[in-house]
Amino acid sequence: MSKFDVKVLGAKPPKRPEGLFKRLPRRIGGAVKAVLLRPGMIVLAGASGFVVLIGTPHVGWEYQCRHPMRGYGSCNSVAWCAYYGVQGRRVEIPEYGERCQVVTFLPLDWNQLIEGVL
Repeated sequence: MSKFDVKVLGAKPPKRPEGLFKRLPRRIGGAVKAVLLRPGMIVLAGASGFVVLIGTPHVGWEYQCRHPMRGYGSCNSVAWCAYYGVQGRRVEIPEYGERCQVVTFLPLDWNQLIEGVL
């Protein structure tokens, strides 16, 4: 067996890893650039946030008064309100003295969503 002596000529020494303060501005700049170049992502993120935090639109259709009505009077206090919308039919029980709204935003029913998936 013979011995070989291997030398590398002309190679650059390995670079030191960049510090946090050098990477952070580049990452922030990349995120700003991605946001500015993709307005559809902003709209999608905003719509998703609105649905999760506020809810989906529903239209009031049925209600039942807490007291008997005579003639064409208005119902001052309702027992329940039925709304129809993106999540299907939802029955809501308002606080005493409140009326049903014609259009409302109801929060997501996570139990129904989980049952539908499982």
